[in-house]
Amino acid sequence: MRYVVIPKESAIAIALWIVHTYALDAAGCAPILAVLSPEKRCGKTLLLGLLIPLVRRPLPASNTTPAVVFRAIEQWSPTLLVDEADSFLEAREELRGVLNSGHTRTTAYVLRTAGDDHEPRAFSTWCAKAIAMIGRLPATLEDRSLVIPMKRRKPGEKVKRFRLRKVGPAPEILRRKTHRWAQDNMEMLKDADPEVPEELNDRAQDNWRPLLAIADLTGGPWAAAARKAALKLSGSDSAEARSVSAGEKLDQEAPRERRSLAV
Repeated sequence: MRYVVIPKESAIAIALWIVHTYALDAAGCAPILAVLSPEKRCGKTLLLGLLIPLVRRPLPASNTTPAVVFRAIEQWSPTLLVDEADSFLEAREELRGVLNSGHTRTTAYVLRTAGDDHEPRAFSTWCAKAIAMIGRLPATLEDRSLVIPMKRRKPGEKVKRFRLRKVGPAPEILRRKTHRWAQDNMEMLKDADPEVPEELNDRAQDNWRPLLAIADLTGGPWAAAARKAALKLSGSDSAEARSVSAGEKLDQEAPRERRSLAV
């Protein structure tokens, strides 16, 4: 990409997910776009910033609470863009439950009491979501995500500095065109049943199905490129590598934990 260094497969997934935010009414599943980095200064916040002028109804948020999230979703049906999630998400189990519930349309509700009479009410949690953080998402959230791994830019890798006010009208033009395309193709997207790579597990197939439907309708090289991206980012090898990486991290942390207990 022009402003961040990411593999082609990640760029394809992000482009399709952006269109997905406009075509959410046609989807039965809303995969989280998880922008994850192993350390600081890998471009995750910049990438989230690039999404803001492009997605449908962007709502940036950091260090938010469960009540704010489901009420905002109920009122505005936004694309929720959560940054710095490593600073608060792990400690807020209720928030993780709210985000988990919004993965499929049929289960995207939480029940809470509201008003002076404390009447029970169902709040929608159905919206497109992106989460950026250092480290890994909790397992249940990562399973519901398209993981975009970030890394620090190498000395020889050059990118342009992103300044929204200097970009001009291009983002707004893209937003209008994407919105029009989604509206024109909404019924076909609702009826779409794209072929999903068998190498993906069941949850990964659910995550990629709405994006593959968009790719197939777009035509040209998108169908093949999208399936290649799905296998690269969410195939069994990628999942196994993340699992091994987590295991190695735990093995490295275990001696420190044992030392602290001994003290």
